[in-house]
Amino acid sequence: MTCARLLGIVLGAVSICCGGQTVGSEPLRLALVISNAQYKSLPPLATCEASATIVRDALRGKGIEVVERHDLGRGEFDTAIGSLARRAGSAPSTFVTLYYCGYAVEFNGRSFLLPTSASLAREYDVLTQGIISKSLLDSLMRAKDSGGLLLLDVFRTSSAASSGLARLVDQATPSSYAVIGASNDAVPGGPTPASLALREEASELGPDVEPFTTGMRHRLAKNASVTTHFSLATARPAAPSSSTVPATPSSSSTAIAPPPPTPPAAPTFAAPQAAPMPARQIMADEEGMSEQDRRLVQVKLATLGYYIGRIDANFGPETRAAIRRYQFEIKAEMTGHLTAEQATRLVNSVR
Repeated sequence: MTCARLLGIVLGAVSICCGGQTVGSEPLRLALVISNAQYKSLPPLATCEASATIVRDALRGKGIEVVERHDLGRGEFDTAIGSLARRAGSAPSTFVTLYYCGYAVEFNGRSFLLPTSASLAREYDVLTQGIISKSLLDSLMRAKDSGGLLLLDVFRTSSAASSGLARLVDQATPSSYAVIGASNDAVPGGPTPASLALREEASELGPDVEPFTTGMRHRLAKNASVTTHFSLATARPAAPSSSTVPATPSSSSTAIAPPPPTPPAAPTFAAPQAAPMPARQIMADEEGMSEQDRRLVQVKLATLGYYIGRIDANFGPETRAAIRRYQFEIKAEMTGHLTAEQATRLVNSVR
């Protein structure tokens, strides 16, 4: 057997074991497709089941590894997003697509996605039962060298004035992810316009998401039943260059600056003393907290908009959900339990 033939066999084996791709030639391509159709206290969204199927098949047709999840409760939602973020961060280069179909509402200037377990007896219940839409993007952006697409295909509840997706796009910081928010004005009888548009534009979906996003924009602009919002993927802002730093005078200059004028004599009266800075409060972890500490934690969570409930020092389900939401924001693991460092940071934070 010649050396060339032996080399060809070895390379072929490598290609097969790696899914037909040469190692390192292309980024790992992952997708999470979430369909929330059967809600505990809201009308069902059968259209999300059909839409998720179309998106799943279109992505798999592009050779993308797809994980499909249905009817996720609060904890299951967190777990699915966390798992996707960990997979994205485990590879040197990853292209990620996240599709969600379900309810979304706006509250206090933020967009929230609703798990199927949500039961919104009061408007502010979404703070403890919903998922901040932007937290999905934030979770994906933590994965180094990753990029891709976040497509939220949503319906607002009958009591909500807006899904908040326009605000989400406005809040999206420059990143390697494109964000498409499709807010459906009515529940269609079949698949959503966004899912159908994705199927038609799937051939354009790749590391450069601009052609895909442009195609989606053109297709959805023709449909009056859906309002869309787009945030194109852009490079992260570069650090300021050294040219922006004011130049120092050249050491070779022969000009001699005149001596500074003699300052006037200081006044004889004493200057007023500045008010002392408030002492930083150091917190223990939950096991070492007093009842007063636990109340303080609940007060700070409520002040920052994560918690609306009783200030009773009891860390029940609503407090745990608020803590997870706070951990989302500070890019910590969403355990629902505060470490001493996190508790200290929380009680000393300023709104």
